[in-house]
Amino acid sequence: MTRLGVWYDFRNPPESRLAWTELYEGLLDQAVLAEELGFDSIWISEHHFLEEGYLPSLAPMLAVLADRTSRVTLGTAVLLAPLHHPLRLAEDLALIDQLAHGRLAIGMAPGYRPEEFRVMGVPKAERGRRTEEAIELLQLAWKGERFSYHSEHFDFEDVIVAPPPFTPGGPPLWIGGNSVYASRRAAKYGCGFMPDSGAGEEIYDAYLQGYQGAGRPRLATNRVVFAASSMDEAWELAGESLLYQFNGYRKWFADADDADTHGAPVTDYRDLSKDHYFVGTPDYIIEQILAAEARFGFEELIFWARPPGMPIDVATRSLELIAREVLPAVATAPAD
Repeated sequence: MTRLGVWYDFRNPPESRLAWTELYEGLLDQAVLAEELGFDSIWISEHHFLEEGYLPSLAPMLAVLADRTSRVTLGTAVLLAPLHHPLRLAEDLALIDQLAHGRLAIGMAPGYRPEEFRVMGVPKAERGRRTEEAIELLQLAWKGERFSYHSEHFDFEDVIVAPPPFTPGGPPLWIGGNSVYASRRAAKYGCGFMPDSGAGEEIYDAYLQGYQGAGRPRLATNRVVFAASSMDEAWELAGESLLYQFNGYRKWFADADDADTHGAPVTDYRDLSKDHYFVGTPDYIIEQILAAEARFGFEELIFWARPPGMPIDVATRSLELIAREVLPAVATAPAD
């Protein structure tokens, strides 16, 4: 069985821009509806210094979601660890976990966009080690005791973070990424691992084989999921938003030299590779989710509730259809 969660980045492309208050109010109302529809979790992610306003401030949004929901897990997918002071982060997240009565989960990753590191004054070359230091500090700070910590970038003596999180020991930590380095980092620190659609079996295997946590290993993933009554209708409704999304990530990865994504943007959504998109009828989506679960062994799948620029009502109709027909099928399917 697979749990399904929804994911928001609150992007507001100039070509289809809504008033900012309309965007936030509409998507927060949709997130509340997602809980009512039976989805298991709501996740948000961050980026910075983009004209489209990709959500830059996770803590305020998590606090609002904590107030407006009562059951779902609230998570970050992902938080860019090197861009945050880890003790300030520990304080903010502990407070939010109290407001959410222990429903918080924290996904983090090193980040990759050069502009974010340049403007924030953090050398990009330090991102891996800073991420690991953030993990170490969160795990120490959330014990509710005074502690000292000395590392390459931080030097703290006899500090305490209060209030402590609602969850003893702190919210569960997840590591995002689709590299062996990311999987080994998650395994080393006993965190959950959340690779994306580009990760192959060897990355999942590296995590499972190297896992050093006290509890069981935890696997989640993210995909693009959009439902309509026919394959053609689904792509007609979602195609332009997914094309915008694809070209945005393609450019960011190329700027970061993190992947072989140089070249001209894709101009027609029909040219997107369908391998990474669960877009179509409910039956098709069920088939794709169950096949991916059997292949990779994840226990939770999160997807963009509203791809960038899509009218909110169009995204809501897809969510309602997924909740009505996909959610019961994948939630009750036996694990292989």
